[in-house]
Amino acid sequence: MTATPSGVNTAIEQGSARGSGNSRHNTIEALTVSHAGEHMYLVHTGSRLPMWLTRLADRLSPTRPGEAVVLIGAPLDEDGVEGLCRRLAPVLEASRDARVRLLVLVMSEGADEAEGRPSAARLICERWGFDVLATAGSALVTADGALFSPDLPGMSSSWWHFSPGAPARCMSSHLPVPDWEAAVRRVGRQTVAGHVVEPVPAGLAVRPVGPASLATRIRLHSIPPEHGRPQLILASPDIPTAALAVVMGTLPEHVRGSLRLMFLAGRPMLRTGQEVADLLGCDVHVAVGAPLVSGGIVPDDASAGDAIADQYLFDAVGRPAWRPFAQTVVHAPAAGGDDRPIRVTQWRVPPVLAGGTEPDALSLGRHWKVAVTPAGLWVGPRDAQPPLLVTARPASADTVALDLGATHRTLDESLWPELDTLFEQLEPEVCVRAVVHVHGVLGTQDRERLLELTVRHGLRQPDPEVAGRSVPVAHHGTGPEHTASSHLATGSSGAWLHTRPEAS
Repeated sequence: MTATPSGVNTAIEQGSARGSGNSRHNTIEALTVSHAGEHMYLVHTGSRLPMWLTRLADRLSPTRPGEAVVLIGAPLDEDGVEGLCRRLAPVLEASRDARVRLLVLVMSEGADEAEGRPSAARLICERWGFDVLATAGSALVTADGALFSPDLPGMSSSWWHFSPGAPARCMSSHLPVPDWEAAVRRVGRQTVAGHVVEPVPAGLAVRPVGPASLATRIRLHSIPPEHGRPQLILASPDIPTAALAVVMGTLPEHVRGSLRLMFLAGRPMLRTGQEVADLLGCDVHVAVGAPLVSGGIVPDDASAGDAIADQYLFDAVGRPAWRPFAQTVVHAPAAGGDDRPIRVTQWRVPPVLAGGTEPDALSLGRHWKVAVTPAGLWVGPRDAQPPLLVTARPASADTVALDLGATHRTLDESLWPELDTLFEQLEPEVCVRAVVHVHGVLGTQDRERLLELTVRHGLRQPDPEVAGRSVPVAHHGTGPEHTASSHLATGSSGAWLHTRPEAS
């Protein structure tokens, strides 16, 4: 039988729900309870619902039959949990009369029963007869509406199930419990080839034997899980490929097929994914970058918050660089000794491309399309495919590859308005790292138009070793042997622009 939770305020790196449900302030506004849907109640201060709290509620809606949700978005007043129960009494009684049996209390430390005092979850459970789900740590809501409470080392957290007249039961650090969790827990903590394999909320972590740094432990335990797949998180770049294959081989086939490799340092994993695929003889999913957990815009006194994890590539010293467009790629086993093309299976794109359903056929105007590549984006004719050089280029924290055109195909004036729109929607961290690679035929006038676009949108300035070099420019109506040379840029106002001469 599991003991009742004892609370310690949880703080996760890069932000989380902040503040304690039992915090005291010199001036505390009275609590207000608002309806946000059937059996969905929001607790806040003032007469107007905060926008951030509404967004959290939207992720949790709609409630399931027989269930109610209470989302606490403000610190408790001087009466603590007793005052909260009095404020909630009318809506709790209405929910009980409507035959609600389960109440989800989204409140940091809502299950905290330290020093023998009853928690908010326990009081609601015993007084109104509900089963209650609550956490002893930080109450966070993920992007897909799941509940998460970071299971940080040495701290009480997790979601607990309270039933009338029974001890509280520890459920998991995240709810609903994903299908893969039982298989991951069965792997347990073990040592493989000098590395420790251990369960973490997002799946399994692999790290060198010995004590891990506090920063590493916090990051491993604060990555929100994904309901549809576990992660195999590599805490070191030196983990043998064979060890990873052994770990994956211990998982059931359906779990192994959905698992994703992730390097905690957020740098490209080079050939690791391909080597594991070859050893196991199956497709291997690999994350491009690593999650950076962000608390979003939540007031310091909030009792619930975001568990939003944006995926970033990190530079050599561990700083987040840019959010890759390709977020997950798949390596297939090599056929006949040759690596197969890397496939992008999860991606994000600028709004102008958001209507597409396939990563290699995103519409850009009437005549052009965009493909998401491991290193950036490719833009080309609708009936063309990205060159092999483009799809094989690995991701880099230092550069974002913007590839244009196909071999022996002309980039004409219909592209420039569409490219202008696309460049306008690139984030600043992408623009400062962008390198434009031109494939195929580019005339003098079109080259000048492209250069003007890159400069106007603040794409990367020329590398000192590249800016003064001449690059070939193919004229319309001429073959590859008829090229003229001109400098890429002058002074400090140029963009980093690579053009490739046509192959003969």
